[in-house]
Amino acid sequence: MARVFALTQGLVPDHDHENAVNELLSHTDVDNFFLSVAFVRDGGVAKIEPQLRIRSNAVQFFSGIANGITSRQALARLLDIGVCPFVVDMGTQASIFHPKLYAAIGAQTSRVILGSANLTSSGLSDNIEVSSFIELDMHNQNDFQYLNALISPFHALIGNYPQNIFQVTTKHQLDVLVSEGRLEDESIKPQAPVIGTKSVGAAAVATPAFPVYRRAPKVVPPPPVPAAPLPSTAQAATAQPTAPAQGLVWSSRELSERDLSIPTGANTNPTGSMYFKKGLLEGIDQRDYFRNVVFAPLTWTPDPAPNRHHLLRAEANFEIIINGISNGVFRLRLTHNSLTNTPTYRQNNAMTQVHWGPARPIISQRGLLGKHMSLYHLGGTNYQMTIT
Repeated sequence: MARVFALTQGLVPDHDHENAVNELLSHTDVDNFFLSVAFVRDGGVAKIEPQLRIRSNAVQFFSGIANGITSRQALARLLDIGVCPFVVDMGTQASIFHPKLYAAIGAQTSRVILGSANLTSSGLSDNIEVSSFIELDMHNQNDFQYLNALISPFHALIGNYPQNIFQVTTKHQLDVLVSEGRLEDESIKPQAPVIGTKSVGAAAVATPAFPVYRRAPKVVPPPPVPAAPLPSTAQAATAQPTAPAQGLVWSSRELSERDLSIPTGANTNPTGSMYFKKGLLEGIDQRDYFRNVVFAPLTWTPDPAPNRHHLLRAEANFEIIINGISNGVFRLRLTHNSLTNTPTYRQNNAMTQVHWGPARPIISQRGLLGKHMSLYHLGGTNYQMTIT
């Protein structure tokens, strides 16, 4: 039957994680060791290096990357020790890989440290951290099932999401990850490190969003401006609603091939545009919200062709940020279908779209499928799209 002890670093004497993790790694009656942390720094690895070296061939290690903390130096030290870590890139700023778990697994007894301490110098010694130190009897069915439920989900990840989770075996891989902003260089002191973001100035990498089991967030938009009926396209062209939205004005659902203008097959031509649908917003009418609220500050004009006079055109500036890295500002064209007597309108379908134009090379990437886009109004004709 399990025995549980409190580990309250910084709150009571002699409860630091450095000694606890080293003690856990020192046991010889175990078959393998399993470690999983969000952040790894060189100083943290150094504090447990002697014990890691003794049993390096029995260590399985998971670490988060692309989080503004985990460093090249830390993973290089692990490689020197003989541990080839699995690294986890969530592919989004909406969530980070955050489990802190140290386990020594044996046939008779297993020991687990489960809590808040990362493998950093501060996490092991200086911060206030709280964990549970658990001794498990492997002959007890409940203990055995608990450990299996704790560890097996990590094992199941290997091979299933190769763009998000992969093993590092060479220091050349570390150099590439640094150039992509997914690992930090401890020799460079950032001005203001932000947990959960990539390094500033790194190359953009289209890592797909890792599927996280969570409830979809609800974004409450600014109160919509009621749209008056438009009796003619001429009136539609001149109508300029007031009180445009500011700040976050829209959040998409998972981005699809249609949204990103990616061909679905060899004979499929991409549309080159994306319709602004309801997405995650509650209480909006997607037929009017974008024309009359989000893009109200723009100058809308009818298409000059007589048979397309109902299509209103406008342009705006969009900064496009992917995985925390800005790809620049693009002047993009928008179209709004002003007809209200069509099946499309009566079925409450989207009526406003953005044409990717010059931004299409960075948008049409399969690595962005399944991610979410947030749209911000910065004021005037300036907007920002973030994809995470």
